[in-house]
Amino acid sequence: MSTSDKHDSFRGDVYDLIELEQLLKGPHQVIFEGKSPYQDVLLIETKNIRLYRNDQLVWNSMDERIYHEALVHPAFVLTDQHKRVLIIGDECGLALREVLKYSSVGYVSQVFLSPETLIAAQETPEVSKMNEGSFYDNRVKLSQSIIHDFLLTNQQQFDVIIANLPDPDSQEVSKLYTNEFFKKLSNLLTYCGILVIPSASPEENPLAFWSIEKTLQSTSLHTLNYHVNVPWFGDCGFHLAAKKRLVWGEEKKINIQNRTLPEDLNSWFTFSNRVRSVRNQARVNSIRSLNLHKLFSAETQDPDETKELRHLLSNPHRLLYEGGKKGDCVKVLETSDVRLYLDKQLQFSSLDEQIYHEALVHPALSMVQKRERILIAGGGDGFAIREVLKYPDVKHIDLVDLDPLMIHMASNIPKVANLNQQALHDKRVSVHQKDIQVFQKEQKEHYDVIIVDLPDPGDEILSRLYTVEFFKKLSNLLTKDGILVCQSHSPEYAPFVYWSIGLSLKGTGMHVRSYHTEVPSFGDWGFHIASKKPFHLPKRKVAVPYQTLPDDLSTLFVFPSKFRSVQENSHMNTLSNLKLHEIYKQELRR
Repeated sequence: MSTSDKHDSFRGDVYDLIELEQLLKGPHQVIFEGKSPYQDVLLIETKNIRLYRNDQLVWNSMDERIYHEALVHPAFVLTDQHKRVLIIGDECGLALREVLKYSSVGYVSQVFLSPETLIAAQETPEVSKMNEGSFYDNRVKLSQSIIHDFLLTNQQQFDVIIANLPDPDSQEVSKLYTNEFFKKLSNLLTYCGILVIPSASPEENPLAFWSIEKTLQSTSLHTLNYHVNVPWFGDCGFHLAAKKRLVWGEEKKINIQNRTLPEDLNSWFTFSNRVRSVRNQARVNSIRSLNLHKLFSAETQDPDETKELRHLLSNPHRLLYEGGKKGDCVKVLETSDVRLYLDKQLQFSSLDEQIYHEALVHPALSMVQKRERILIAGGGDGFAIREVLKYPDVKHIDLVDLDPLMIHMASNIPKVANLNQQALHDKRVSVHQKDIQVFQKEQKEHYDVIIVDLPDPGDEILSRLYTVEFFKKLSNLLTKDGILVCQSHSPEYAPFVYWSIGLSLKGTGMHVRSYHTEVPSFGDWGFHIASKKPFHLPKRKVAVPYQTLPDDLSTLFVFPSKFRSVQENSHMNTLSNLKLHEIYKQELRR
């Protein structure tokens, strides 16, 4: 936890801050707000609207403006003329909303790719409110033609073309990313016009990203590429293409009203060495050589893309729209999202905290024969306790959290107490408002399971809670057959932090196994399990109710090679060589 003189600072991922700023600009309710000697606490509730097509998330009201403002405005800055605009896709009118901010726009033609999504947008008042009634602007003409007929019959040219295409994850969609299709779009551009196309993620799918660029270039268009982090989707890539050379200079500024764009967009146009190193392997995608969908599928690794949707549907929600047939099925959901920010860093979202806490608790409790006494370090929100209390053989839980505001909120604020099922009021739970380092010195009895759910090592004080020395003292509180589990940040976005925590646990002499799961609000999130004795991965099923875990827990312990590639460069964090907080800050900047 941060110290009191850091109340106005921000200690976490910058995209937590972007998310928070977006939420505070939109409809929300502040449920609880306060300052403790350790951190600022902000608990807010928002309505979260999501559109799914074929069970895949298309947009989320929380951060759709980040995506759509990034899609539209760089292209408009780069061309002096934008009187006539063509939009392909964007059935919900969210890119159209941004286009119509320009008074110089005199005509917009819109061609749709998903008829059912258009119906959903027109029949759902919540979506109309989000697009600010853009379809009813007298400058807009909604085309009744399918895209291929439109390209054959249209005789007009456009100053800006926005092709908001779906991901090229199938052979059919891959045809929209061919040089033949791009050539047709090029023919619709004025000489000074500009085309913008969303692309694959350069971080997750670099080969697909550069292949889309190479395909555009094969039509004699000049390209300029950029990428933006959209919190719920991760790194999103875009291509600008034109008949003239494109350059983004420092003088380029976006002067139109917006919510999310930084003053300086130059960083959007830079790419890591790892991403750039793949560029020369790019391939042209054509009707004769249709390969983009294969590249996209090979690089995209999401074994269970519908897990989040199933989780949302199994919890309280409003189904605002549902319709369509195979290949074009659309759902619009509204859910209530309670979110806690500590020093402006996201701590939990009620939409997916259960994914995190089930992964934190159940693998460890499934691997011990005895689970009578449990220690939880941190976790003052009560969610880990809620999961532990599902086990009838648990007799005693010690919760140790330094911040009295967290304990008060989890115990007395109804929105949180309902989420944790009144866990702190259970007679088996003893709550200790004190430093875990003080508590472990005073404690004499041993525990069957110790759950370390402390804040990330964002400063020197917190870094001391992830040292070999601290873990060794905790291990001394374990029974001989006991297990310790520690939340350890993201093996994807902060791999040096993640593997360094694992190495520091190994420095105690304990046996360590590592695992991870996808938590949509945070991305891929990691944990380490440690024991005094060698242990095997859990083969039996979790014996208590759960919603989000795989039936075979051993799948959580499998990592892609890119996650493990930095493991050998991890750092053992000790009091005499305390560097984990520095690594943490470096990785957040990266």
